[in-house]
Amino acid sequence: MNTSKHSLLNPTTGRAVSALSLALAVCASPRAEAQSTATNKVADPKKAAEADPNAEPVNWITLGGGGVSISGDKARFQERYGKQQGGLGGLKDFHYEMMVGQKGMIELDGKAMYGDEDYSVKLKWVDPEVGFVRGGFRQFTTWYAGGGAYNPSTGLAISQGDNELSLRRGEFWIEGGLTPPDGPMLTLKLSREYRKGMKDSIEWTESNNVLGNVVAGTTRCVMPSFRELDEIRNRIQADLKHTVGKTDYGLALRLDMVDNDNKFKSSRYVTSVTPLQYVTQRDVFESDLFHVRGTTESRLNDQTMLTSGYSYTRITTDITGGSRIFGTGWDVPYSPAFPSASPYVSVSGGSIVNQYVMNLSLRLEPFQDFVIVPSVRVEHNDTSDSSFYTTGPVAPALPVNNSTASATGLLTVNEALEARYTGVTNWTFYARGEWSEQNGALQELTTSGPIYRKTESERFTQKYTLGANWYPLRRLSFSGQYYHKTAENNYANAWDSTSNANLPLPGGSGNRYPAFILQHSFETDDMNVRATWRPLPNVTAVTRYDYTISTIHMRADQLNNVENAKTVAHIASQSLSWAPWSRLFLTGSFNYSLDSTSSASQKVGDLLTEARNDYWMANAGLTFIVDDKTDLTANYSYYSADNYVDNSLYAMPYGTSENDQTFNVGIKRNFTKTVSGSLSYGYFMHNEPSSGGLYNYNAHLIFSSLTYRF
Repeated sequence: MNTSKHSLLNPTTGRAVSALSLALAVCASPRAEAQSTATNKVADPKKAAEADPNAEPVNWITLGGGGVSISGDKARFQERYGKQQGGLGGLKDFHYEMMVGQKGMIELDGKAMYGDEDYSVKLKWVDPEVGFVRGGFRQFTTWYAGGGAYNPSTGLAISQGDNELSLRRGEFWIEGGLTPPDGPMLTLKLSREYRKGMKDSIEWTESNNVLGNVVAGTTRCVMPSFRELDEIRNRIQADLKHTVGKTDYGLALRLDMVDNDNKFKSSRYVTSVTPLQYVTQRDVFESDLFHVRGTTESRLNDQTMLTSGYSYTRITTDITGGSRIFGTGWDVPYSPAFPSASPYVSVSGGSIVNQYVMNLSLRLEPFQDFVIVPSVRVEHNDTSDSSFYTTGPVAPALPVNNSTASATGLLTVNEALEARYTGVTNWTFYARGEWSEQNGALQELTTSGPIYRKTESERFTQKYTLGANWYPLRRLSFSGQYYHKTAENNYANAWDSTSNANLPLPGGSGNRYPAFILQHSFETDDMNVRATWRPLPNVTAVTRYDYTISTIHMRADQLNNVENAKTVAHIASQSLSWAPWSRLFLTGSFNYSLDSTSSASQKVGDLLTEARNDYWMANAGLTFIVDDKTDLTANYSYYSADNYVDNSLYAMPYGTSENDQTFNVGIKRNFTKTVSGSLSYGYFMHNEPSSGGLYNYNAHLIFSSLTYRF
């Protein structure tokens, strides 16, 4: 019952992005330009190529095509690398520009890749003395794998059917700005963003069926689930910037209008003899966001700079519909006769969030080579919400109307003091202290139960960082950093609908929910050192070591303080680059990580094992310049992890054991001054013993492109 997921922080994801980038590197467009947020800065346009017959062409069109062949688990390959099975091709990149008047310019960019499902068009007019207008559209698809857990005793994996899920994302926008040389700069942007499709969820549901369990009658959360998203966000942004004397002033306004109609779908086996139940939870709501902020940046003198800012944000949400329905299929009408756990219908309600933020920062250079930066940030949040819904028990019981309400108030003050000294030859020293104090209160009330609680909280966090960089030789440098961070969270539960005293004590309830935690404490120590050495002009070596240790303690009502978890991580890495010849460039790297998290729960039999994220990975690359028109590239990477522990007889097993190999080779050639082409091939192999091989895949990617400049 493997439950591994690839997150943005997982080294597996980094390998996936790196491998795919290498596979397509030789097919890169002549220019990659990411869409940015509103800006007032407009560069002076360059003259088009026709203004100078000897100038380099500034316009181009790139056509590309290829395909992907996958054997094994297609869904997991598509999720990791963003490429789907089959052919792909079309307009990979297009750019055209022409002068308008003396300084004006019009630019048109586009992309339309079938198979990748990536389409975009952008049109821009700019005149540095007047302003700019630009607008465009982009739509692309991300893929997800929807499979569930793997049962090592049966060799089966839980599935909801088609595991190849996809989500379409897109945006329309138009933006304009006035950028007079000596006057205030104003920009206005209107956009409409959307997401529509399905993606997997890590919120799995229970099964009491032999398919998902080793021992009949036991329950495991192994049933996969997924989300159907239908989301629209309309946004208005306005920015005003102006400089008066030595001070820059900024004023920004943002309005967001959100309309979501989402569904969470899962299934469950309640007992080993009951049929499969399908669960559809629908959440329909509208949300409006209003945000305004003002900033200043003042250069008081050559040694002093003062920055300040203030913002206000208000978010209102209206729940316009919702339900959780159990049935013989998804999206079925509610039936009181169907046996289910906790269905509800007719959801309504809403919430209001008010946020106030103020910050102040001062940069001082009291004497040469020494800089000190004190800063403070104050934030106040008020949140209130309420909801109403009808529960539908099994017939012949009557429906029950319920309500919930909560209110939260938080005041947070953050202070920081940073200092940097460069007065010692070949040395840089720096230190930073960060402190955060927070006071808050939470009230919750629900008629179901009933449940009520009032909790007041105090939080204090502090972090201290020390570091230095040393350059003893022109080709040798060292750097090191250490930080210590602690956090203390204390809770006082003034109201609690259930007594935390254990039965059979008088007044004891045996139910610690909802308010039972009195204290949480966190402590982390982290250090890293790095050495960069160039023993030869064409050789560079970088060595790095990281060490982290973290502990979490908790004290609950009626219980002693215990160590909840302890994490220890060692990460060592080495990279080497060598250019033995002016036409040949070689790179290599190696990473080794030991990362473990232990918990007090491990003392309770075999229910929970030590969580490990140990792995090692190696990469090698080659670039060879055949001649002034032809380049060859080749790359290879290997990754291995062995962290899976099969304790499915007692509990849900976690961790993964897998290894990956990727190989990429490509060629790029400039046929003429205006025509170039490329061809690349990539091989991807994934082997996952912890899933019984069911999630394994082998994939081949081939892609070619042709660029014409004019």
